[in-house]
Amino acid sequence: MSTLKYALSKNPIIASVTKDSTLQAALDSKSNIIILIQADICTLPDVVSKIQDSGKLIFVHMDLINGLKRDASSIKFLAEYIGVDGIVTTHANLIRTAKENHLLAIQRVFILDSASIEQGIKLINNAKPDAVEILPGIAVPYIYDYMRRKVTQPIIAAGLIETKDEINNILTNGAFGISSSSEYLWNSSIKHLK
Repeated sequence: MSTLKYALSKNPIIASVTKDSTLQAALDSKSNIIILIQADICTLPDVVSKIQDSGKLIFVHMDLINGLKRDASSIKFLAEYIGVDGIVTTHANLIRTAKENHLLAIQRVFILDSASIEQGIKLINNAKPDAVEILPGIAVPYIYDYMRRKVTQPIIAAGLIETKDEINNILTNGAFGISSSSEYLWNSSIKHLK
């Protein structure tokens, strides 16, 4: 079992930090994984150090960090100089580069219609990420059976998830984890259902 999957099996809720003011709440939360959705390259070393000190896995959203380009040098910088555990991105080439640099990789896929599902599946099968993050997360129960026939990676639901009932429905219907920026949901007492 991968480090990512193991952390999710202990607690399926991922704390997605979208602003500096919520970092401490994420550090204090029950979540075993923190994704930095928006941050700045200048403060990244200090933020990552705090997260590492808390014993949580740290992922950086490559597409949204100020000052990072979406290229191989940025991946190498994150792996060798910053010490993150993994990345989140929509870009298949960055997934491959992350894996070459021994980082975990979560591929973010937006589900808008049937064509986007097919395109997402194609990208996932080419890049071979460690997990797939589906947005909006509330769509996961409706597409999970189809996705499971096409991809083998654990599915993480993200976006438009607002209640514990929605989390339970999503986990019951296929997702291995939930990524949320809601501090309220970070401390939900949800057991993994798999």
